[in-house]
Amino acid sequence: PGPLPHSPSLRQHITLTTGLSLWSPPAASVLGSCLQPAPAQTPTPVTIVLTPPSPVVGGGVSLAPQPPPQDLLTCNWYRSATVTDPNSLILIYVQYPNPVQNNGPAHTGRETAGPGCALNIAGLTLSDTGSYTVQIQSSTAATPVRSTVVLRVYEILPKPTVTPNQTLVLENGTFTLTCNSSPSANTVLWLRDGASLVPSERLGLSPDNRTLTVPNVTRGDDAAYQCEVRNPVSTNRSEPSTVMVAYGPNSAQIDPPGPIALTLGLLLNLTCIADSVPAPSYRWVLNGTDSKETGSSLTFNPTTWAQQGTYECWTHNPVTGRTAWASVAVSLCRGRRRDRHRVTSGGSAGRSHGLFPL
Repeated sequence: PGPLPHSPSLRQHITLTTGLSLWSPPAASVLGSCLQPAPAQTPTPVTIVLTPPSPVVGGGVSLAPQPPPQDLLTCNWYRSATVTDPNSLILIYVQYPNPVQNNGPAHTGRETAGPGCALNIAGLTLSDTGSYTVQIQSSTAATPVRSTVVLRVYEILPKPTVTPNQTLVLENGTFTLTCNSSPSANTVLWLRDGASLVPSERLGLSPDNRTLTVPNVTRGDDAAYQCEVRNPVSTNRSEPSTVMVAYGPNSAQIDPPGPIALTLGLLLNLTCIADSVPAPSYRWVLNGTDSKETGSSLTFNPTTWAQQGTYECWTHNPVTGRTAWASVAVSLCRGRRRDRHRVTSGGSAGRSHGLFPL
């Protein structure tokens, strides 16, 4: 509804002094020499009730004094915690004899007064958040009563984002993630692989929970991280941010282990195994000479005696800078014409060495 009409007959009885509405009643008729005016009463304290209690951007809200004022003459609403600034006056509501609304400097065109001195605000924006004060003058109280409430307008939270969205961190290093969200989010939670992240002494959170810092990174920290934001009217969760922990290789091994006795002309497959993130690069060496093979597996069919000897697998992680290698001895022999080719291996594993620069 639009602003209430003005009442010229009543306005002559209202004096505004620094935003204070006072009522000067007309001269009373003398009914008898023994009739005395009723003594002024102490005004009843009021509180302001918000409906709904958590208003949303684009919606509306009612700020209603409780209990409803009795014998109401006028009430003033201010967009402030005090009534001293006349520029903060939103409106003056006069109930007697007919409801009248007079708008003040702080009126935006969206505020209307209702029965019981309620202030109704439509088309809420985040800028409507703040303190609101009502000043009520009744016909039975000598002084007005005031009450202040803080209005908080909430928005439906957009999806937050976590930056960076991918992180590669060294084992024992440190990584930091930031949850970028609306200021309207008053709760921020972190999740790891979809489960709530349990606080610990090793996890560092900023005071507003929007920044997560993890020092002394372990392989168990390799996971997908999300942040979840909440306010009284909505909840939203980010897309996962992937954290990869780089480590290794600490050692390497060749399968099958050696020593290997191989019939000349029989196909042989060697596989190099190294625990490393990211996956390492590979080099195969035969008797100290680079074979130019760079895969994790080496498959060959030895046709000359020069293909026997010591096979080495070298692995290197370019992120950690670590290198590991292993070797296996392969000997060749002639098979009998009627015998099928066969591979035999000894019981001891191929030699495994520690770090060694390429």
